[in-house]
Amino acid sequence: MFNFLFTKTPLAFLIQSLWRDEGFSYFLAKKNLWDIVVLSAKDFSPPLYHFLLHFWIDIFGSSEIAIRSLSVAFYWATVYAVSHYLTDIFKMRLKKALFYTLLLAVNPLLIYYAFEARMYTMFAFFSVLSFYFLHRKKTKLYLISSILGLYTHYFMIFVLVGQYFLFRFKQKTVLLTFIPWLILVFINKGFSVDSFWIQRFPISSLVSFVGLIYTGYEREFQFYGKTILPLSLAIWLLIIYGYLYLKRNKPSEIKLFKYLFIWGVMIPFFVILVSFVKPIFLPRYLIFANIGLTLLLILIIDKLPVFLKIFVIVSIFAVTLNYHKLQINGRKKANLKKTFKELKATAKNDDVLYVTSELDFFTAQYYWSENKVYIWGKSYKEIPNYVGKTLISKDRIASMLPVYPRRAFILTPDGRYTIKALF
Repeated sequence: MFNFLFTKTPLAFLIQSLWRDEGFSYFLAKKNLWDIVVLSAKDFSPPLYHFLLHFWIDIFGSSEIAIRSLSVAFYWATVYAVSHYLTDIFKMRLKKALFYTLLLAVNPLLIYYAFEARMYTMFAFFSVLSFYFLHRKKTKLYLISSILGLYTHYFMIFVLVGQYFLFRFKQKTVLLTFIPWLILVFINKGFSVDSFWIQRFPISSLVSFVGLIYTGYEREFQFYGKTILPLSLAIWLLIIYGYLYLKRNKPSEIKLFKYLFIWGVMIPFFVILVSFVKPIFLPRYLIFANIGLTLLLILIIDKLPVFLKIFVIVSIFAVTLNYHKLQINGRKKANLKKTFKELKATAKNDDVLYVTSELDFFTAQYYWSENKVYIWGKSYKEIPNYVGKTLISKDRIASMLPVYPRRAFILTPDGRYTIKALF
């Protein structure tokens, strides 16, 4: 039973080896609070997530499961917030609301990042609260949730811009609270985007971007690409039907439709337009739009005739579960834990580890020894900022082999290694 759960379900992501971004999260969160502030100002994310992870590690430890469980907690908090959205704003009965909440709870994008030690589910939670309190015009709670979202992820700015077009409600106040942070970023010369890795958004994907938002599909994984377009077309058909139906039969709900349409469709479309100039479109950065899109689909599905409603719901669950199945295999993280265990069994106390790719640096530090890992075969200038360079000091660059009996295990990205030393 446990073998099935942790190999054939998304729980597999909970116990897999940490990858580079998660290793970066861990080592940044280990710093003292002021260092987290300064180092975050030099990197690509505000500091709030790493603040919380700092205390989370103190309480629960630093195992893979412990580090990732903060994201799990925010995943459940997000699901809970959505259930309130359905009961309080959609005015659904509790049983119906809980059923529709399942559509969000099984969503591929949300579940995948529920098991990753990054800030995305925390960002999703605060953005949902921000939209919820905006809709209910709860000023203090809106300000708190929006400010916390802004200090979690920079894409909260797009949320605020989208909300401003819905109706103007303290968005400028929220942005004013962010000015001290932006000044600190400017002073520390943050936001450097040399050799940034996000690909330019292809014009051919304009129609299918809603499928990308729903699934979280990223082109480099290539295990679901052919299905994104038909899924997107089905979503567009539902949206068009929903608008025409509500306009004719439920004009009182058109405002809610437009509210969710801006949240789930127009904000990511605006990000796409920006991406034609500077590539920034990435589904995980738009996790908040995934929730808005799902809520929009729930609003529409609930208005469908019974048989069509059942067909659509069953189809969504079938597509989603199939995507999970493919994702478990297609996005499987390398078993680096096993590799480093084998290396440590061979190594002596004074031996060091050289990684030939900076992408393996933080993972190697986590599984080997923080002070015995170096980058081999590259100069400091060659290391791009987006790999977490702010936590890589110049003394972590190795240009010479150690003198025997001390040895260097030289690890390549494919998991192979050689052992070398100067004699």
